[in-house]
Amino acid sequence: MLTSNPSSGVTPEDAAPISWAPWLTARRLTFFVIAWVSAFALGSIFVANPFASEANAGAVPDYFRVMYMHGLLIGMVGLLALLTLAVMNVRSVHVRVWIVGGVLFATVLSAVGGIFDTKIPGAEVAMWTQILSFFALDEILVALAWGLFAEWRKGTAMTRTLTYLGAVIAAISMLFAAVMGHLAGWIMEFGENTPSLIANFRGFAGFGSQDDFVGALVGSHSHEMAVASMGLTALVAIQFLGYATVTGSAKLFARIGVAMVCAGIVLVSVIYVAGAVSTYAPPNFFNDNIPGDDLVSGVLVMGGGLIGLLSVVNLQTIVHRPLRLATVWAFVLSVATVAAAGYAIEMYEGFFGAGDQAASGAAGDAIFTWFHQDVGLFLLPTIVLVMLVVQLLIGEKVARWIGWFAAAGATALFAGGMFWVFIDSAMYGPGYWLSTLGLLVVGAAILGTLYHGVFQPHELSPAAVTTLRKTAA
Repeated sequence: MLTSNPSSGVTPEDAAPISWAPWLTARRLTFFVIAWVSAFALGSIFVANPFASEANAGAVPDYFRVMYMHGLLIGMVGLLALLTLAVMNVRSVHVRVWIVGGVLFATVLSAVGGIFDTKIPGAEVAMWTQILSFFALDEILVALAWGLFAEWRKGTAMTRTLTYLGAVIAAISMLFAAVMGHLAGWIMEFGENTPSLIANFRGFAGFGSQDDFVGALVGSHSHEMAVASMGLTALVAIQFLGYATVTGSAKLFARIGVAMVCAGIVLVSVIYVAGAVSTYAPPNFFNDNIPGDDLVSGVLVMGGGLIGLLSVVNLQTIVHRPLRLATVWAFVLSVATVAAAGYAIEMYEGFFGAGDQAASGAAGDAIFTWFHQDVGLFLLPTIVLVMLVVQLLIGEKVARWIGWFAAAGATALFAGGMFWVFIDSAMYGPGYWLSTLGLLVVGAAILGTLYHGVFQPHELSPAAVTTLRKTAA
């Protein structure tokens, strides 16, 4: 089924795993996904500007905006899966077939369905279009977990590492999150009495109503998916940037960081699964202000990822390698947005209100509600992935400017967002315009990525050559 092989001088990313679709290579699909998701993101301007699925922390999320967002997020997960295949050197042809095919199927259908899935029940054709994409996502995660585990079982020096094991754990955690989302959607569409087993379980678990059960499922689904995908992003970046070759104290700290990510993903998975099937809620800490799940995800998953990334890059030379700088910097800003700023919001809950519209800082809290999610958890980690794509499939020499643009744009976006949340919360004030400027600069970096990746002839990047040699060996 594989049309070419590594020994012929073609990397797995340039080979077509499906014989009857020679045009469907991982390289082409990767740039297609980036272009598709970028175009779909532009459409969000017409859905809501700025894009906000929740008006404030206490509001019920708008169903249409949430499902539209799924059209973006599944494409992002597809990009993450393709990068994981490349960076982790998953050699199984069958795994590559299922993931490459699944990513194309899931990305297109989730976006097309998301445009028209405006209500539940009622938008049946659009809803089932997205459901097919969700099933494709399940297949991607199953194949990814199995392919990574198969590589880990081989016991080579490269694969028998915590990064591989952690990636397996992250893929499984994302699958758990997806299943919880499926169940929540089923109940919203058909009710808890189809079949009655659902209602019986809901009562047994202690939930007072169907809405309570659905709320628990949706909350656990969204939180676990976000944290696990961010953890996998960190692990892939750490592996790519030199986890296998770093030595000395840097190696020790890299292992500590990766171990923290792995432990964090396991703990949040247990917390969110328990919260979906029971009325369990994690305890709060620091004067009862910070929930335990936020503490675990912020300190272990995000903090561990940060430690790992800073350990495997050469901080003395990173300014001369702007793509690596942008990779690490985007993750740093993601942690600063979600964890650092998030803890500040939670510690001063009386001022920001946690959804209370009468609170003095309610306007800033409302902006942070969507900003930390759409920018901190989604966009900034995606910048990390795009920078890895540039380094792997384009090369650092011809695309240095993309790194500088991405780093500058992410910085302006972060600065504008923090100014918007903490200083001036006017909807179209300075924070809005500065963050919008940052988005435009990031957009230029993405357009540059597509230009170099699609329209310019490419040579094998050093990272691709390394992967090729290891595969052939």
